[in-house]
Amino acid sequence: MPWRTVVIPVLVLVTLFLCTPMAVGESRLLGYSYVKSIDVYAPAVSGSGQGVLSKTTLIVAYPGNGRVFFSALPYTELDTQGAARIAAYVASLIAGVPFDEFDYYVVTESSTPIIGGPSSGGLMTIGFLSLLTNRSLQPWVTMTGMINPDGTIGPVGGLKEKLDAAASNGFKMFLIPFGQRQYQYPVIQETRLPWGVVRRVVYKSIDLVEYGRSINVSVIEVKSVFDAFTYFTGVNISGSTYAQLQYNVPSGVVDSLLGELTTLISDAFSKAEDVRNPFYKGSLLTALSSLNTTLSTLYSAKDTRPAYVFMKGLDLYSGAMYYGLLADVLSNKLSVDMVVNTVNLTLLRVGEEFGKVGVFRGLDSVLWLSLARAIYYRAGYYYANALSSSSDSEKLMYLAHTLSYARQAEAFLNMSSISVNESATLTRVSMNTRSLYALSSTVYSYVSALINEVGGNTQALNDASDYYTLLNSQVASDNLTMLGFTVYSIGESLYALHQAFEQNSLESVASVQSSISVNLCHGVDRYSTIGFFREYGLEAMGIGDYSSAVEAFSMGISMCMVVRLALSAGNISVLTTPPQEVSVSTPSMEWGGGSTNNTSGSSGSANTMLVKYLAIVGAMLAIVSIVLALRILRTPGPRGDAAGGLFLDKGFKPV
Repeated sequence: MPWRTVVIPVLVLVTLFLCTPMAVGESRLLGYSYVKSIDVYAPAVSGSGQGVLSKTTLIVAYPGNGRVFFSALPYTELDTQGAARIAAYVASLIAGVPFDEFDYYVVTESSTPIIGGPSSGGLMTIGFLSLLTNRSLQPWVTMTGMINPDGTIGPVGGLKEKLDAAASNGFKMFLIPFGQRQYQYPVIQETRLPWGVVRRVVYKSIDLVEYGRSINVSVIEVKSVFDAFTYFTGVNISGSTYAQLQYNVPSGVVDSLLGELTTLISDAFSKAEDVRNPFYKGSLLTALSSLNTTLSTLYSAKDTRPAYVFMKGLDLYSGAMYYGLLADVLSNKLSVDMVVNTVNLTLLRVGEEFGKVGVFRGLDSVLWLSLARAIYYRAGYYYANALSSSSDSEKLMYLAHTLSYARQAEAFLNMSSISVNESATLTRVSMNTRSLYALSSTVYSYVSALINEVGGNTQALNDASDYYTLLNSQVASDNLTMLGFTVYSIGESLYALHQAFEQNSLESVASVQSSISVNLCHGVDRYSTIGFFREYGLEAMGIGDYSSAVEAFSMGISMCMVVRLALSAGNISVLTTPPQEVSVSTPSMEWGGGSTNNTSGSSGSANTMLVKYLAIVGAMLAIVSIVLALRILRTPGPRGDAAGGLFLDKGFKPV
């Protein structure tokens, strides 16, 4: 056709013009010294409900800045882009390389107008991991599954259709998320009646392993990226022999908390007896009896499960405070305004405790401090909500939570002074807060988008939202508090994700996380904060409380992610000599101050960055030009055998 005669030469010329500097100068247009790429093929479901295959080219480039570039033809859903960034981060975490030292490119092409959701996230993670570890992938293996930020593989839909697509394109092994072997798929059932045809959708159950065997495909369930990578490469990268830190909570800390709870509940019982309204009195006594039963259970477990008892005791604190305050108000012993003043004085007292700490001589103590400061600011956040509430009942609830978080902040502050690993000396705490914000934003945004997409919501997501809001509101500008905000927002996001999608299989999730945490925390597991959350998770599993176990492991993994990011980026320096003390300031409860992006640089760097971004734009235009030209020239035909040239591997300096 005449238009092809004009368009194709133009596209080729533009492509050659834009690509020549990269070919000649080793990608110097973008400042890269080397790049590596691989093609992977992900089964997907088309808009018409048919299984199709989408091609994704993954590229890692060095040196980079932790940027993830995404392109899709024709287009893709938004959560696929979020999955791409999570995939790049998880791959770098498992590979043990600094995420910020590379740039990552994802170029996806499909014959369907929509490439559905985050189901290719697991495969993208495997692809990036193969590039970062210089491992080849078996060309007859593919997979589907959502990538979770902790490295677990989450459930997806359309499994039968995707299996059919994999089989028709020559794949011999298809990996699916654990627990989805028994799958229900929709079938349109027609019933012919005298006046017409009635169609309805019914769901049929199928065993995907058996069905796969009938079409010559081995279907295997996988729980994590570690499992999947073994099937793709034949290499087991799990480090089950890594030493694991066991943290023992001091018995005095647990006994003190339980004694305090005993006094609170006992006093609340006495106050409830003075309430004249029989309905309110009965409700209070019933609630307090339930709390007392829980407290008795904690007492019986304090010697065998101290970490679990400690955390559950802190959870019990808010209930004990709430019913005690409610009894005070209902018996006219205190007014709500008097309670507000009492809570305000408590916040001031705990805030002064931070100032009394003075100095820390190790990173272990500082990590406890970061958690304590984050919780303290959350206490202030709830106090502000109480002041703005017009309902006395709601106000008392906020105030009870304020006191509970203040108590937890105080407890973690005390833990910082008795932490077990202080052999290293902290010489610098100068974090790039932009890195912390980017990681927190990536995980929270990804998780909240997935949960909102299915119409779900959990308390854990609300908890994550609180810390993410505090991080975004710039309520605190000091680095340690922002580190704590990041740990909590990521940890609660992970917990919320598993609650929303795997509520009925939390035992399995906890087991996988227990194993994964050993690998992801390798190298930083000497810190007692990480050991504490791991111990909490193991003790929760031992008692059958799998929800608490998942929350504990999620927090521990989050701590590992944040600490490794900080250490690998040089944001925290830890040396054994010479001794040097780090001062600790008193948290300020002034809301809205500080800056999230505390980055520095010379004024002369602006032009360099502009040139790099212009170069990136040029490169992306080149990619688009190549794709368009190929699509115009391409003639329809079969893709070919899956084992023949499925993966394109270019020269790359091993990491």
